[in-house]
Amino acid sequence: MKRDVNALERAKFDLVIIGGGINGIACARDAALRGLRTAVIECADFGGQTSSNSAKIAHCGMRYLQHLDIKRMRESIRERTALHQLAPHLVESQPFLMPLYGHGLKGKETLSIYLKLYDWLSPERKRFEDDYRRVPDSGIFSKEKVTELVPGIDAKKLTGGAYWFEGQMQNTERLSLSLLKSAAENGAHFANYTQVLRISNQGNKIDGVTVKDLFTEEEIFVSARYVLNAAGPWANKIFDLCDLDFKDHGIYASKAFSLLTRPVIGNYALTFPIRAMYEDKKAVVNKKSSLQFAIPWRSKTMFASLHLPCDEYPEKVTITESEINTYIERINEGFPGQNLERKDVHHVLWGIIPAEEKGSAAPLKQYKIIDHEKEEGISGIGTVVGVKYTTSRDVAEKAIDMVIKQLGEMASLKQCQTKKTPVWGGDIAFYDQFMAEVFTKYSGRLPENILKNLIKTYGNKIHEIMDLVDTSPMLAEPLPNSMVIGAQIIYAIRHEMAQMLSDVVLRRTDLGSEQYPGTDSLKACASIMADELGWDQNRVQTEIEAVKNAYIVLPTVEEA
Repeated sequence: MKRDVNALERAKFDLVIIGGGINGIACARDAALRGLRTAVIECADFGGQTSSNSAKIAHCGMRYLQHLDIKRMRESIRERTALHQLAPHLVESQPFLMPLYGHGLKGKETLSIYLKLYDWLSPERKRFEDDYRRVPDSGIFSKEKVTELVPGIDAKKLTGGAYWFEGQMQNTERLSLSLLKSAAENGAHFANYTQVLRISNQGNKIDGVTVKDLFTEEEIFVSARYVLNAAGPWANKIFDLCDLDFKDHGIYASKAFSLLTRPVIGNYALTFPIRAMYEDKKAVVNKKSSLQFAIPWRSKTMFASLHLPCDEYPEKVTITESEINTYIERINEGFPGQNLERKDVHHVLWGIIPAEEKGSAAPLKQYKIIDHEKEEGISGIGTVVGVKYTTSRDVAEKAIDMVIKQLGEMASLKQCQTKKTPVWGGDIAFYDQFMAEVFTKYSGRLPENILKNLIKTYGNKIHEIMDLVDTSPMLAEPLPNSMVIGAQIIYAIRHEMAQMLSDVVLRRTDLGSEQYPGTDSLKACASIMADELGWDQNRVQTEIEAVKNAYIVLPTVEEA
């Protein structure tokens, strides 16, 4: 998979997707698997905007019980099950625990009924042939068990704890890339750092887009029978690129962020209430507080997420020190005894997300799929706005169904294939057996912890990395203070369209996922990229500074 913007001009596409986040990528994969000639245009890097803010959870939909929304709960259960099946190297089960106090709506009697209902509504979670993929039953812990699992928890009026299992994604960026590479293997074209300048129309019919390669400044026209706007909170800006009148479709933005801190919990993720930042008018219970999660993620604890209003254009928004400190205060109120301080925050994950209302912090609860021919009489264009990683496959299926219906004369196309087609790297029948086979095959060539990390990153495509290792022993060497090896950097450039240092550090590898990786690691990574891409020292320094600027949290005293 190589970046070739000019190839977009030479082809005629059935579908051009604007936006290379998780929803645009999922739509591209669905379309390509069905047989549509598909292209994706992304003005930055894939998964680098809204999709970069994620709690890394494949939701089971448990929280929808407070809304009595069984439909959305079932949707989440089905899609989490699909992720376990199609991407076993990227998704695993994570136990969650909710301490229970008193009785009534928040007591163990009520939660016991909720959990039984959930287990009954999710029979597919145990139907895997592979034991690794099966999701255990939910249940109720005693008060004593909860205090054992969460030392220091407020035991006053504690009656027990509800536990259940969500899916956890160790690397959402790699999931996006795996879907992208699946689409590319089935003929889809992708172009990052390519900006859409204009959407072309003949009367009320869209017929393509004019784009600019942000590296060469070259402008080209991309012909398309249909354009799908998957720009998320930027969707309204895409409408402005077309010389036609679009309605106000209620697409608004808010911002959300999560904190990666020193580890403060054990194996169980903890749910706890904090003072609500906004009123959830649709909730049946629990209106005065917002449910928070303290999640074990790699070597850190992730606190997710705080939502805040965002009235400005998304590119002007950032997270302030005041907002970070406010979040820490709320966490300490709701989860006393941890005494989190600003210095305990190692990384801030944040992004602009679709909002429920203008000027509201409340995230959009339900995805939007807009048929502009039906809404405005403008044919050849649609819009999709998703709300979470977990259901992106299902939203994409519905969006591509709409596209095909609008295109017409496409009887030869296949039905949706994404429910049963493994993602790139996910063609693994029995995960534990596959792990054992990899360790046996490559024993002695790389340390076991690095091999495990490669499996978690590339799945059954790990041999493509090991083939690079065979070309040069130096590519087996890990970067300073990291499990990332040189072969991964070369692979990202040659086969995953990595154009900048930040692409490799933040999205193609784990180098900077948990925290700022340090100058030594950045210099080592930039040196490999410079040799491969012909960068001079000025470019190397510019790239390093750009990565530093991507982090809200930097060490006070950095290593030499």
